[in-house]
Amino acid sequence: MIRDTSATDRPLRASANPLRRRGLWLAAAVLVLLVVGGFALGPTLTAEHTLSRQRVRIGEVSQGTLVRDLSSQGRVVAARSPSLYTSAPGIVRFVVEPGAMVQKDQLLATVDSPELESELKREQSTLARVSAERERQDINNRRTVLEKQRAIDAAGIAQKAAARELERTQLAFAKGVLPEVDLKRAQDVLEGAKITLSSAEADLRLERDSLVLDLKTYDEQLASQRLLVEELQRQVAALEVRAPFDGVVGNWLVTDRANVAANQALMMVVDLTELEVEAAVSEVYADSLVPGLSAEISIGAERRQGEVRLVSPEVQNAQVLARIRLTDASAGSLRQNQRVQVRVLLEEKPDVTLVERGPAFERDPAFAWVIDGDVARRQSIQLGSSSVTAFEVIDGLRPGQQVILAGIDDLPGVDEVLLTR
Repeated sequence: MIRDTSATDRPLRASANPLRRRGLWLAAAVLVLLVVGGFALGPTLTAEHTLSRQRVRIGEVSQGTLVRDLSSQGRVVAARSPSLYTSAPGIVRFVVEPGAMVQKDQLLATVDSPELESELKREQSTLARVSAERERQDINNRRTVLEKQRAIDAAGIAQKAAARELERTQLAFAKGVLPEVDLKRAQDVLEGAKITLSSAEADLRLERDSLVLDLKTYDEQLASQRLLVEELQRQVAALEVRAPFDGVVGNWLVTDRANVAANQALMMVVDLTELEVEAAVSEVYADSLVPGLSAEISIGAERRQGEVRLVSPEVQNAQVLARIRLTDASAGSLRQNQRVQVRVLLEEKPDVTLVERGPAFERDPAFAWVIDGDVARRQSIQLGSSSVTAFEVIDGLRPGQQVILAGIDDLPGVDEVLLTR
């Protein structure tokens, strides 16, 4: 009976196979490559959208100074460019042509107004009449005073005569030559002479007051008439339109030898030594734009320095008007209504994190597409002040990082984008 085959079994020794060993090493290498490649291609395989690098504009986050400014188109305007008017209706005759350089008080135009000149002569005649009446009243006043004074003198002489007669009567009465009745009569005559003198003096005082009042009335009429004549003389003198300052003649507002109405504008005079720049600025800068800010005016390749002089208090067509005064030199190279480029410095922040402006931040300033290799990831950020070219980064980005500035659309629900070559 045979229980098992152990008595007949014989152990054999395995022979080495080089091909099999090489296959094992190759399989291990492939496995390692797959693991490394998986880690390398993991983000690429998980990207939710693909985008070509040529379609996007990429910028780098940097550290520097943020110059917060604004840029706008402006035009040169004169700080002083008044319109000159005529004071009366008439025919205008211009003496100088538009564009001519003029000096202060130089004659620019005349207005022929026969009605005004005739009115002036009529009022001058009235002034002469009132003046003559006043002089006549003054003569009459002196004559009246003289007559009243004559009456006072006569009353004074009568009083003296009555006093002498009383003395003579008293002496005769004392000697018993005249009766007492003659003495009483002489006393009454003296008393009557005194009353007559006192009344004449009072009458003179009252007459003087009346004459002074009459003369004052004529003085008031004379002063009123003089004012009227002076006003008409001023209006006639204003018919000669003269330059208010040194400058250049602007456009004629009416044609030569035209019939103009009273207070009608004739021409403009521009002071070229006081030119300013008027710029229309977006209303978003209305709170930041204040007088005193520095400005730069570009006229072609030339740069001029200026200062904001005033800002309009109202908004029109979503814009605010600002006036900028030149501060560096004379305005010899500027012309009225010339178009210029204006840059106003609003704020300057040194040593801040900056990122270039782009449509991606304009559309959604709370996020940025940060590039890591070939993948752009959506990341929350916080932006601060902005300039014409850059944003201040408060949080979420650091210098040296690359972000997508433009060329990427709004992708709802997408957080990673693969950038292809």
